[in-house]
Amino acid sequence: MGFWPNPNENTHHRSAEFRAAYRQVQSSLLSIFHLRSMDWDILLLPLSGSLAIESVIRTFGGSVRVCTEGGFSHRVAEVHHSEDSDLAFGVLHETNDSRFCNVSGCHIVDAVSALPYFQFPESAQVVVTVSSKQFGGDTVWSMAFVRKDFWHRVQPLQGYLDLNRYRKFEQIAETPCTPPIRGLFSLADKLEGFDVQQFRDRIDRRYAEAKDLVLSAGGEVTGGPPAFTFRFAESDCVDTEKLWIPPNSEGWLQAFLWSGTDREFDNFMEELQRLTVSVD
Repeated sequence: MGFWPNPNENTHHRSAEFRAAYRQVQSSLLSIFHLRSMDWDILLLPLSGSLAIESVIRTFGGSVRVCTEGGFSHRVAEVHHSEDSDLAFGVLHETNDSRFCNVSGCHIVDAVSALPYFQFPESAQVVVTVSSKQFGGDTVWSMAFVRKDFWHRVQPLQGYLDLNRYRKFEQIAETPCTPPIRGLFSLADKLEGFDVQQFRDRIDRRYAEAKDLVLSAGGEVTGGPPAFTFRFAESDCVDTEKLWIPPNSEGWLQAFLWSGTDREFDNFMEELQRLTVSVD
Protein backbone atom coordinates (compact mmCIF):
# COMPACT_ATOMS: atom_id res chain seq x y z
CA MET A 1 0.00 0.00 0.00
CA GLY A 2 1.08 3.59 -0.46
CA PHE A 3 0.03 7.15 0.22
CA TRP A 4 -2.12 7.62 -2.89
CA PRO A 5 -5.83 8.58 -3.15
CA ASN A 6 -7.21 5.02 -2.91
CA PRO A 7 -5.71 3.54 0.28
CA ASN A 8 -6.86 -0.02 -0.44
CA GLU A 9 -5.34 -0.23 -3.92
CA ASN A 10 -1.91 -1.63 -4.71
CA THR A 11 -1.17 1.22 -7.12
CA HIS A 12 -2.76 4.38 -8.48
CA HIS A 13 -4.27 5.43 -11.79
CA ARG A 14 -1.31 7.51 -12.90
CA SER A 15 1.21 4.71 -12.41
CA ALA A 16 3.19 2.78 -15.02
CA GLU A 17 1.47 -0.42 -13.85
CA PHE A 18 -1.97 1.05 -14.48
CA ARG A 19 -1.01 2.32 -17.93
CA ALA A 20 0.43 -1.07 -18.84
CA ALA A 21 -2.81 -2.81 -17.80
CA TYR A 22 -4.81 -0.28 -19.82
CA ARG A 23 -2.79 -1.05 -22.94
CA GLN A 24 -2.95 -4.78 -22.27
CA VAL A 25 -6.76 -4.66 -22.16
CA GLN A 26 -6.90 -2.71 -25.42
CA SER A 27 -4.56 -5.15 -27.12
CA SER A 28 -6.53 -8.17 -25.89
CA LEU A 29 -9.84 -6.73 -27.10
CA LEU A 30 -8.42 -6.03 -30.55
CA SER A 31 -7.25 -9.64 -30.72
CA ILE A 32 -10.47 -11.19 -29.38
CA PHE A 33 -12.68 -9.31 -31.85
CA HIS A 34 -10.20 -9.34 -34.74
CA LEU A 35 -10.16 -5.56 -35.04
CA ARG A 36 -7.43 -3.29 -36.35
CA SER A 37 -6.04 -0.48 -34.22
CA MET A 38 -5.82 1.67 -37.34
CA ASP A 39 -9.64 1.50 -37.61
CA TRP A 40 -10.83 1.57 -34.00
CA ASP A 41 -10.18 3.49 -30.80
CA ILE A 42 -10.94 1.57 -27.60
CA LEU A 43 -11.74 3.76 -24.62
CA LEU A 44 -11.87 2.24 -21.15
CA LEU A 45 -14.49 4.07 -19.12
CA PRO A 46 -15.01 3.79 -15.34
CA LEU A 47 -18.77 3.93 -15.96
CA SER A 48 -21.65 1.47 -15.93
CA GLY A 49 -22.94 0.30 -19.30
CA SER A 50 -25.97 2.59 -19.09
CA LEU A 51 -23.81 5.63 -18.33
CA ALA A 52 -21.42 4.72 -21.14
CA ILE A 53 -24.33 4.60 -23.60
CA GLU A 54 -25.50 7.95 -22.27
CA SER A 55 -22.01 9.36 -22.75
CA VAL A 56 -21.81 8.13 -26.34
CA ILE A 57 -25.22 9.50 -27.34
CA ARG A 58 -24.63 12.90 -25.74
CA THR A 59 -21.12 13.15 -27.21
CA PHE A 60 -22.35 12.54 -30.73
CA GLY A 61 -25.30 14.90 -30.72
CA GLY A 62 -27.76 13.96 -27.99
CA SER A 63 -30.44 12.23 -30.05
CA VAL A 64 -30.74 8.91 -31.90
CA ARG A 65 -33.32 7.03 -33.89
CA VAL A 66 -33.96 3.87 -31.85
CA CYS A 67 -34.36 0.97 -34.27
CA THR A 68 -34.78 -2.03 -31.98
CA GLU A 69 -37.57 -3.13 -29.65
CA GLY A 70 -37.27 -4.20 -26.03
CA GLY A 71 -36.78 -2.97 -22.50
CA PHE A 72 -33.37 -1.36 -22.94
CA SER A 73 -34.27 0.08 -26.33
CA HIS A 74 -37.36 1.65 -24.78
CA ARG A 75 -35.32 3.12 -21.94
CA VAL A 76 -33.02 4.92 -24.40
CA ALA A 77 -35.97 5.96 -26.58
CA GLU A 78 -37.71 7.66 -23.65
CA VAL A 79 -34.83 10.13 -23.37
CA HIS A 80 -33.06 10.31 -26.70
CA HIS A 81 -35.31 9.10 -29.52
CA SER A 82 -35.91 11.43 -32.44
CA GLU A 83 -37.29 10.43 -35.82
CA ASP A 84 -35.25 13.27 -37.31
CA SER A 85 -31.91 11.97 -36.05
CA ASP A 86 -29.53 10.65 -38.67
CA LEU A 87 -27.90 8.36 -36.08
CA ALA A 88 -29.50 4.94 -35.71
CA PHE A 89 -29.26 3.16 -32.34
CA GLY A 90 -29.87 -0.46 -31.48
CA VAL A 91 -29.47 -3.01 -28.69
CA LEU A 92 -27.77 -6.18 -29.90
CA HIS A 93 -29.20 -8.43 -27.18
CA GLU A 94 -32.33 -7.51 -25.23
CA THR A 95 -31.81 -9.54 -22.09
CA ASN A 96 -35.32 -9.05 -20.66
CA ASP A 97 -36.63 -11.64 -23.12
CA SER A 98 -33.37 -13.14 -24.46
CA ARG A 99 -33.85 -11.59 -27.88
CA PHE A 100 -31.17 -11.07 -30.52
CA CYS A 101 -31.81 -7.87 -32.50
CA ASN A 102 -30.75 -6.90 -36.00
CA VAL A 103 -28.43 -3.89 -35.65
CA SER A 104 -26.92 -4.05 -39.12
CA GLY A 105 -28.07 -0.51 -39.93
CA CYS A 106 -27.20 1.05 -36.58
CA HIS A 107 -24.44 3.60 -36.01
CA ILE A 108 -24.41 3.15 -32.21
CA VAL A 109 -24.83 -0.33 -30.73
CA ASP A 110 -25.49 -1.29 -27.12
CA ALA A 111 -23.67 -4.62 -26.79
CA VAL A 112 -23.49 -4.46 -23.00
CA SER A 113 -24.96 -7.95 -22.52
CA ALA A 114 -24.07 -9.30 -25.95
CA LEU A 115 -20.29 -9.58 -26.23
CA PRO A 116 -18.34 -11.71 -26.74
CA TYR A 117 -21.04 -14.38 -27.29
CA PHE A 118 -22.30 -12.68 -30.45
CA GLN A 119 -20.13 -11.51 -33.30
CA PHE A 120 -18.78 -7.99 -32.95
CA PRO A 121 -21.04 -5.64 -35.00
CA GLU A 122 -18.33 -4.20 -37.25
CA SER A 123 -20.84 -2.29 -39.37
CA ALA A 124 -21.44 0.05 -36.40
CA GLN A 125 -19.56 3.25 -35.71
CA VAL A 126 -19.64 2.95 -31.91
CA VAL A 127 -20.06 -0.22 -29.85
CA VAL A 128 -20.30 -0.36 -26.06
CA THR A 129 -19.86 -3.39 -23.83
CA VAL A 130 -18.75 -3.98 -20.24
CA SER A 131 -16.19 -5.95 -18.26
CA SER A 132 -18.46 -7.27 -15.53
CA LYS A 133 -20.93 -9.38 -17.50
CA GLN A 134 -19.75 -11.95 -20.03
CA PHE A 135 -16.06 -11.22 -19.44
CA GLY A 136 -16.52 -11.76 -15.70
CA GLY A 137 -14.51 -8.79 -14.42
CA ASP A 138 -14.63 -8.05 -10.70
CA THR A 139 -16.06 -4.54 -11.09
CA VAL A 140 -17.69 -2.72 -13.97
CA TRP A 141 -15.66 -0.93 -16.60
CA SER A 142 -17.23 0.00 -19.91
CA MET A 143 -15.40 -0.41 -23.18
CA ALA A 144 -16.35 1.98 -25.98
CA PHE A 145 -15.16 0.99 -29.44
CA VAL A 146 -15.22 4.06 -31.70
CA ARG A 147 -14.30 4.11 -35.37
CA LYS A 148 -11.53 6.63 -35.87
CA ASP A 149 -13.31 8.25 -38.81
CA PHE A 150 -16.42 8.88 -36.69
CA TRP A 151 -14.88 11.39 -34.29
CA HIS A 152 -15.71 14.24 -36.65
CA ARG A 153 -19.31 13.87 -35.41
CA VAL A 154 -18.38 14.95 -31.87
CA GLN A 155 -20.50 17.77 -30.46
CA PRO A 156 -19.34 20.19 -27.72
CA LEU A 157 -20.11 18.75 -24.31
CA GLN A 158 -19.04 19.70 -20.80
CA GLY A 159 -18.41 17.35 -17.90
CA TYR A 160 -17.52 13.74 -17.34
CA LEU A 161 -20.01 12.32 -19.84
CA ASP A 162 -17.94 13.90 -22.61
CA LEU A 163 -16.45 10.89 -24.39
CA ASN A 164 -13.85 13.13 -25.97
CA ARG A 165 -12.45 13.78 -22.49
CA TYR A 166 -11.74 10.05 -22.10
CA ARG A 167 -10.27 9.98 -25.61
CA LYS A 168 -7.70 12.61 -24.66
CA PHE A 169 -6.62 10.65 -21.58
CA GLU A 170 -6.57 7.41 -23.59
CA GLN A 171 -3.59 8.81 -25.46
CA ILE A 172 -1.56 8.37 -22.26
CA ALA A 173 -3.44 5.22 -21.14
CA GLU A 174 -5.13 6.95 -18.22
CA THR A 175 -8.61 8.08 -17.19
CA PRO A 176 -9.67 11.64 -16.33
CA CYS A 177 -11.13 10.50 -12.99
CA THR A 178 -10.27 8.01 -10.28
CA PRO A 179 -11.45 4.57 -11.46
CA PRO A 180 -11.87 1.14 -9.80
CA ILE A 181 -8.22 0.23 -10.27
CA ARG A 182 -8.35 -3.41 -9.24
CA GLY A 183 -11.20 -3.86 -11.69
CA LEU A 184 -8.89 -2.96 -14.56
CA PHE A 185 -6.26 -5.46 -13.45
CA SER A 186 -8.99 -8.08 -13.03
CA LEU A 187 -10.18 -7.43 -16.58
CA ALA A 188 -6.64 -7.67 -17.94
CA ASP A 189 -6.30 -11.09 -16.28
CA LYS A 190 -9.67 -12.29 -17.57
CA LEU A 191 -8.84 -11.32 -21.15
CA GLU A 192 -5.41 -12.91 -21.23
CA GLY A 193 -5.74 -16.08 -23.30
CA PHE A 194 -9.52 -15.68 -23.54
CA ASP A 195 -10.92 -18.40 -25.85
CA VAL A 196 -14.06 -17.04 -27.50
CA GLN A 197 -15.06 -20.31 -29.17
CA GLN A 198 -14.72 -22.25 -25.94
CA PHE A 199 -16.80 -19.58 -24.18
CA ARG A 200 -19.56 -19.81 -26.80
CA ASP A 201 -19.55 -23.61 -26.87
CA ARG A 202 -19.96 -23.75 -23.09
CA ILE A 203 -23.00 -21.45 -23.23
CA ASP A 204 -24.57 -23.36 -26.14
CA ARG A 205 -24.10 -26.67 -24.34
CA ARG A 206 -25.68 -25.33 -21.17
CA TYR A 207 -28.57 -23.80 -23.11
CA ALA A 208 -29.38 -27.03 -24.98
CA GLU A 209 -29.36 -29.08 -21.76
CA ALA A 210 -31.54 -26.62 -19.85
CA LYS A 211 -34.00 -26.16 -22.70
CA ASP A 212 -34.53 -29.91 -23.10
CA LEU A 213 -35.28 -30.36 -19.42
CA VAL A 214 -37.65 -27.39 -19.13
CA LEU A 215 -39.66 -28.46 -22.17
CA SER A 216 -39.72 -32.05 -20.89
CA ALA A 217 -41.18 -30.75 -17.63
CA GLY A 218 -43.96 -28.89 -19.45
CA GLY A 219 -42.38 -25.45 -19.21
CA GLU A 220 -41.91 -22.72 -21.79
CA VAL A 221 -38.72 -21.25 -23.23
CA THR A 222 -38.41 -17.96 -25.10
CA GLY A 223 -35.58 -16.27 -26.96
CA GLY A 224 -32.16 -17.82 -27.17
CA PRO A 225 -28.70 -17.88 -25.66
CA PRO A 226 -26.62 -16.56 -24.00
CA ALA A 227 -29.46 -15.97 -21.50
CA PHE A 228 -31.90 -18.78 -20.74
CA THR A 229 -35.44 -17.48 -20.23
CA PHE A 230 -38.11 -19.93 -19.11
CA ARG A 231 -41.25 -20.35 -17.01
CA PHE A 232 -43.65 -22.92 -15.67
CA ALA A 233 -47.40 -22.72 -15.17
CA GLU A 234 -46.81 -23.02 -11.42
CA SER A 235 -44.26 -20.31 -10.76
CA ASP A 236 -43.51 -21.52 -7.23
CA CYS A 237 -42.15 -24.88 -8.37
CA VAL A 238 -38.66 -23.49 -9.02
CA ASP A 239 -36.18 -22.22 -6.45
CA THR A 240 -35.48 -18.67 -7.66
CA GLU A 241 -32.74 -17.81 -5.17
CA LYS A 242 -29.99 -17.96 -7.81
CA LEU A 243 -32.07 -16.91 -10.81
CA TRP A 244 -32.82 -13.48 -12.26
CA ILE A 245 -36.41 -12.26 -12.37
CA PRO A 246 -36.78 -9.75 -15.23
CA PRO A 247 -38.98 -6.65 -14.84
CA ASN A 248 -42.67 -7.33 -15.46
CA SER A 249 -41.68 -10.98 -15.74
CA GLU A 250 -45.15 -12.59 -15.90
CA GLY A 251 -43.57 -15.68 -14.41
CA TRP A 252 -40.48 -15.72 -16.62
CA LEU A 253 -37.16 -16.58 -14.97
CA GLN A 254 -33.65 -16.20 -16.32
CA ALA A 255 -30.28 -17.86 -15.98
CA PHE A 256 -27.42 -15.93 -17.56
CA LEU A 257 -25.39 -18.85 -18.82
CA TRP A 258 -22.04 -17.06 -18.78
CA SER A 259 -22.41 -16.98 -14.97
CA GLY A 260 -22.27 -19.71 -12.38
CA THR A 261 -19.70 -22.40 -11.76
CA ASP A 262 -20.04 -25.82 -13.35
CA ARG A 263 -21.17 -27.16 -9.99
CA GLU A 264 -23.86 -24.49 -9.71
CA PHE A 265 -25.07 -25.32 -13.20
CA ASP A 266 -25.18 -29.03 -12.29
CA ASN A 267 -27.34 -28.14 -9.28
CA PHE A 268 -29.64 -26.14 -11.56
CA MET A 269 -29.93 -29.16 -13.88
CA GLU A 270 -30.73 -31.41 -10.92
CA GLU A 271 -33.54 -29.03 -9.96
CA LEU A 272 -34.96 -29.14 -13.49
CA GLN A 273 -34.55 -32.92 -13.57
CA ARG A 274 -36.61 -33.16 -10.39
CA LEU A 275 -39.41 -31.27 -12.13
CA THR A 276 -39.19 -33.60 -15.12
CA VAL A 277 -39.51 -36.66 -12.90
CA SER A 278 -42.54 -35.18 -11.11
CA VAL A 279 -44.27 -34.65 -14.47
CA ASP A 280 -43.64 -38.26 -15.51
